[in-house]
Amino acid sequence: MELKAVFFDLDDTLYSSFKACDAYAYDQLAAWAEDELGVSGAAFTEAYRVNRHRLGRQQPGMPPVHDRVLFAQGALERMGLNAVRYARKAHRVYWDAVISQMEIRPGVTALLDDLAQAGVKAAVCTDMMADIQMEKLEYLGLADRITYLVSSEEAGMDKPGAPIFWLALQKCGCLPGEAVMVGDNFRHDVQGATDVGIGGVWLNWTHLPRPEDSRAYIEAHTFEQAADYIRTLL
Repeated sequence: MELKAVFFDLDDTLYSSFKACDAYAYDQLAAWAEDELGVSGAAFTEAYRVNRHRLGRQQPGMPPVHDRVLFAQGALERMGLNAVRYARKAHRVYWDAVISQMEIRPGVTALLDDLAQAGVKAAVCTDMMADIQMEKLEYLGLADRITYLVSSEEAGMDKPGAPIFWLALQKCGCLPGEAVMVGDNFRHDVQGATDVGIGGVWLNWTHLPRPEDSRAYIEAHTFEQAADYIRTLL
């Protein structure tokens, strides 16, 4: 079958590195808590982390585990502070910091332009809330190069759950064998995609050991290597 769509994870796939961005954002949250709330920045970020993990335990695999407003709400409530007044401000501080540190991976723009010229749809298939992922794509200069955004918020379940992949296929109007998924998380991106029949490209930029897995997939260590493979399918 001909290639009709390429699905991309966003965080750590189209830009790097979310871990570094996240660490910087926690530093900015701590400074904000001290300046705005008059409390210990370390205590606030610890309460923020505790609530982040609590949500993960309570709602595993569900989109709310990514909502920084909820993280901040729980942290503020835990510290006896006004969550209604400050949770959205903390959310904004966190994401402004993350976005300011993002760097698009080499080769992303060129591949998306090649896909568009070939008539192949490009969709971002990502765990997270839709609005912040749209904002990231705007910041990275990719908004006009992406055909569809498919978030776990919209699908109702995180990867590797099947709903997000089926929704991406529906939006792009293609069958599983006519699509390829590119992502850095082997379980979420590669296993999740191949479980429904979509080709998998593992962007193993951290050089993790190959999992013991019998399914067919392509491994790349840079985005440009992944892009070269995708071009062979055009």
